[in-house]
Amino acid sequence: MHKVVGIGLIALLVGYVLWIATAGTSIAPEETVVVNSNSARNSTEEKSLEIVTLLGFDAIPSIEAPRFVEQSVADDTYDPDELVLGVEINGDARAYSVPLLSRHEIVNDVVGGKPIAVTW
Repeated sequence: MHKVVGIGLIALLVGYVLWIATAGTSIAPEETVVVNSNSARNSTEEKSLEIVTLLGFDAIPSIEAPRFVEQSVADDTYDPDELVLGVEINGDARAYSVPLLSRHEIVNDVVGGKPIAVTW
Protein backbone atom coordinates (compact mmCIF):
# COMPACT_ATOMS: atom_id res chain seq x y z
CA MET A 1 0.00 0.00 0.00
CA HIS A 2 2.78 2.45 0.91
CA LYS A 3 4.58 1.72 -2.37
CA VAL A 4 1.41 2.48 -4.39
CA VAL A 5 0.86 5.75 -2.50
CA GLY A 6 4.53 6.70 -2.98
CA ILE A 7 4.37 6.05 -6.73
CA GLY A 8 1.11 8.02 -6.94
CA LEU A 9 2.67 10.99 -5.13
CA ILE A 10 5.70 10.90 -7.43
CA ALA A 11 3.42 10.79 -10.49
CA LEU A 12 1.42 13.70 -9.09
CA LEU A 13 4.59 15.70 -8.43
CA VAL A 14 5.95 15.02 -11.93
CA GLY A 15 2.62 16.04 -13.46
CA TYR A 16 2.57 19.23 -11.41
CA VAL A 17 6.13 20.15 -12.44
CA LEU A 18 5.30 19.51 -16.10
CA TRP A 19 2.16 21.62 -15.79
CA ILE A 20 4.12 24.50 -14.24
CA ALA A 21 6.83 24.22 -16.89
CA THR A 22 4.37 24.38 -19.77
CA ALA A 23 1.61 26.61 -18.37
CA GLY A 24 1.33 29.92 -20.17
CA THR A 25 3.80 29.01 -22.88
CA SER A 26 1.48 28.01 -25.66
CA ILE A 27 2.56 29.45 -28.95
CA ALA A 28 -0.13 30.69 -31.26
CA PRO A 29 -0.23 29.25 -34.76
CA GLU A 30 1.51 31.33 -37.38
CA GLU A 31 -0.49 34.14 -38.89
CA THR A 32 -0.04 35.80 -42.24
CA VAL A 33 -0.75 39.46 -42.85
CA VAL A 34 -1.19 40.89 -46.34
CA VAL A 35 -0.14 44.51 -46.75
CA ASN A 36 -1.23 46.53 -49.79
CA SER A 37 1.51 48.80 -51.04
CA ASN A 38 0.48 52.45 -51.36
CA SER A 39 3.45 53.50 -53.44
CA ALA A 40 2.61 55.31 -56.68
CA ARG A 41 4.99 53.20 -58.77
CA ASN A 42 3.47 49.84 -57.87
CA SER A 43 0.10 50.27 -56.21
CA THR A 44 -1.11 46.70 -56.91
CA GLU A 45 1.81 44.94 -55.26
CA GLU A 46 0.96 42.90 -52.16
CA LYS A 47 3.46 41.84 -49.54
CA SER A 48 2.90 38.79 -47.39
CA LEU A 49 4.36 39.03 -43.90
CA GLU A 50 4.56 36.23 -41.36
CA ILE A 51 3.97 37.00 -37.67
CA VAL A 52 6.29 34.96 -35.48
CA THR A 53 5.60 34.56 -31.76
CA LEU A 54 8.86 34.48 -29.81
CA LEU A 55 7.50 34.43 -26.28
CA GLY A 56 4.46 32.66 -24.96
CA PHE A 57 1.66 34.18 -22.92
CA ASP A 58 2.91 35.69 -19.62
CA ALA A 59 6.53 34.86 -20.51
CA ILE A 60 7.83 38.21 -19.20
CA PRO A 61 7.41 38.43 -15.43
CA SER A 62 6.07 41.62 -13.89
CA ILE A 63 7.66 43.21 -10.83
CA GLU A 64 5.16 42.83 -8.00
CA ALA A 65 7.10 44.20 -5.02
CA PRO A 66 9.63 46.77 -6.27
CA ARG A 67 12.51 47.73 -4.01
CA PHE A 68 13.93 51.24 -4.05
CA VAL A 69 17.22 52.71 -2.83
CA GLU A 70 18.13 56.11 -1.46
CA GLN A 71 19.00 58.80 -3.99
CA SER A 72 22.70 58.75 -3.02
CA VAL A 73 22.88 54.99 -3.71
CA ALA A 74 21.04 55.45 -7.02
CA ASP A 75 23.46 58.22 -8.01
CA ASP A 76 26.39 55.83 -7.45
CA THR A 77 24.69 52.82 -9.09
CA TYR A 78 22.99 54.18 -12.20
CA ASP A 79 24.43 56.01 -15.18
CA PRO A 80 23.67 59.76 -15.07
CA ASP A 81 22.16 59.50 -18.58
CA GLU A 82 19.96 56.47 -17.80
CA LEU A 83 16.35 57.04 -18.75
CA VAL A 84 13.74 56.70 -16.01
CA LEU A 85 9.99 57.00 -15.78
CA GLY A 86 9.05 59.15 -12.82
CA VAL A 87 5.84 59.52 -10.87
CA GLU A 88 4.82 61.53 -7.82
CA ILE A 89 1.52 61.08 -6.00
CA ASN A 90 0.70 62.83 -2.72
CA GLY A 91 4.36 63.76 -2.19
CA ASP A 92 5.59 60.18 -2.70
CA ALA A 93 8.02 60.14 -5.67
CA ARG A 94 9.46 57.13 -7.52
CA ALA A 95 11.77 56.64 -10.49
CA TYR A 96 11.64 53.45 -12.57
CA SER A 97 14.66 52.52 -14.69
CA VAL A 98 13.75 52.19 -18.39
CA PRO A 99 16.44 49.51 -19.03
CA LEU A 100 14.96 47.48 -16.14
CA LEU A 101 11.43 48.03 -17.45
CA SER A 102 12.59 46.82 -20.87
CA ARG A 103 13.21 43.41 -19.29
CA HIS A 104 9.98 43.28 -17.26
CA GLU A 105 7.60 45.70 -19.03
CA ILE A 106 5.35 46.27 -16.01
CA VAL A 107 5.72 47.16 -12.36
CA ASN A 108 2.76 46.97 -9.98
CA ASP A 109 3.35 49.42 -7.15
CA VAL A 110 1.63 51.65 -4.60
CA VAL A 111 2.67 55.31 -4.71
CA GLY A 112 1.20 57.88 -2.37
CA GLY A 113 -1.33 55.31 -1.21
CA LYS A 114 -2.61 54.71 -4.76
CA PRO A 115 -2.07 51.44 -6.65
CA ILE A 116 -0.43 52.03 -10.03
CA ALA A 117 0.89 50.00 -12.94
CA VAL A 118 4.03 51.33 -14.58
CA THR A 119 4.32 49.97 -18.12
CA TRP A 120 6.92 50.21 -20.83
